Amino acid sequence: NPEFSRRVGLLFWDHFLPVYRQQPFQVCACDPSGPPIGAAIQAQATRLDVPLNLFVVRREPKGIGTDNFFDGRVLPELPVLIVDDIAASSPFMLNASARIQVKLRLPLHRNYFTVVNKVGHGFSKEAQHTDSYLDNELVTLFTMNNFTKSAGEFKTRYGQSPKWTGVVK
Repeated sequence: NPEFSRRVGLLFWDHFLPVYRQQPFQVCACDPSGPPIGAAIQAQATRLDVPLNLFVVRREPKGIGTDNFFDGRVLPELPVLIVDDIAASSPFMLNASARIQVKLRLPLHRNYFTVVNKVGHGFSKEAQHTDSYLDNELVTLFTMNNFTKSAGEFKTRYGQSPKWTGVVK
């Protein structure tokens, strides 16, 4: 959804623009779900005249070459801010951080970013992101508590029926 993408990019820069102005960074998106988030961030950076480098880290190396986990240009010495769609118990961002530090020998930014942090009612602690996951601070737009799973839950929470049917058209 282009409007959602635009808003994600703007919300990212609403938080990170002052941070970037103090210390520029590059963004690394975790494959396969992070590249659309990274593209949204980069599109708004262009609109805001912020020079931003974006590259992708893969879960598995490419089938060609040796130990080829990265796509795109990587800038030397510039800290890397990792982005993905969701922070959860899966080690994808943790693996990405290790590959960035060991294989590229680059420092990580003090933050990392996701659209959703998988914490909230109904999720076991094992399925949730933990504060010490990467020893950096997670910046996220939503937790699972921001979402309802049914029309009934929506009505209970907001006092009215939703304006959606649950069917994507």
